[in-house]
Amino acid sequence: MKGVEKSRQASAGVKQLFSYVESRFGGISSLIDEGPRAEVIRRDDGILYNKDLIRLMTHEATALHVKGFYDPVSSSELGRRLAAEARAGRGRNWKVSTSRGLESSDVATLGSHQPYNVACATGKQEDIDAYFEGVRKEFHDRRIASVFVDGEVESTEHEAKEPQLWPLDKLRLELDESWHGGAGIAREKDGLKRPFGGGLPRVMTGPTRWKKGFIHVDELAPLSTSRGLFSANIYLQLPTVTSTASNASADDGDFYIWPLGVRSRLDWYKNALLLSSLTAQDPETQLRLRSELGKPHVVKLDPGDLVLLCVQRPHAAVGFSGGTRVSLQCFVQHNGPDERLLIEC
Repeated sequence: MKGVEKSRQASAGVKQLFSYVESRFGGISSLIDEGPRAEVIRRDDGILYNKDLIRLMTHEATALHVKGFYDPVSSSELGRRLAAEARAGRGRNWKVSTSRGLESSDVATLGSHQPYNVACATGKQEDIDAYFEGVRKEFHDRRIASVFVDGEVESTEHEAKEPQLWPLDKLRLELDESWHGGAGIAREKDGLKRPFGGGLPRVMTGPTRWKKGFIHVDELAPLSTSRGLFSANIYLQLPTVTSTASNASADDGDFYIWPLGVRSRLDWYKNALLLSSLTAQDPETQLRLRSELGKPHVVKLDPGDLVLLCVQRPHAAVGFSGGTRVSLQCFVQHNGPDERLLIEC
């Protein structure tokens, strides 16, 4: 018990120190990027360009929005199918990593495996092995279109074997073609060198818990031109915004990103308490973050759109009161200007 008490006192002392440093030297207003670095690059031709990826990976742009990356009609149909999967009870709650450990979110994932962070959190080798086994099954199953009767998925033994171009496969192919170092699935560094997942479907159904979205980052670290963790999101179905609803907003179902550019450890430590709150699902800290970060970029979404962003920058999926949002998501690791982009989930 004495050890626990000493640890608690030490933690409180460190927090008090960072609170003092932040009150004297902190402030993130000067760290908000402006000009080209704050830009959300938009492409209306559905194509990934090397020059855009270079700007994004070196943090010379805040995000990349490719309209119609996947055919909009096909996206809507695929979104309908995946929403039916979720209604059939095939979803799992997306557990997010926070300062308090894994916590539930507004998002459910579909697929043959859990996200890798969830599989690792149990500390059991069998859960990690099940993840890698599920990865191969997920790759295989998603390349076959499901058959629906009356809006619901038929049993697998009656499904037609009709191949489809899975949007995340298209993303992987075009990243490999567009990035000068190539791109591909990340693998284990040791042992069997098994492939990691290439991404999972994510489903949100209204009303969501966070009406204005949960501001967060997926990795706490200063921005570096030589490395970074990025997220790729392909949107398939968006909730219908009803303007007559009393709590409706024009941004419902869209995407927010803030061009915060913390580029040095000194600036990070001067604002450590505020920045660490980007991993806490706490209403009070969310209010402070909105006040300190200012107005976000609003990314207006349509079925088939691709959004790439650095997940070290604050972002939020805007909530909504009704309907369903369906997207596909994977992470992209950048390890250097001439290195292969590594895709994982």
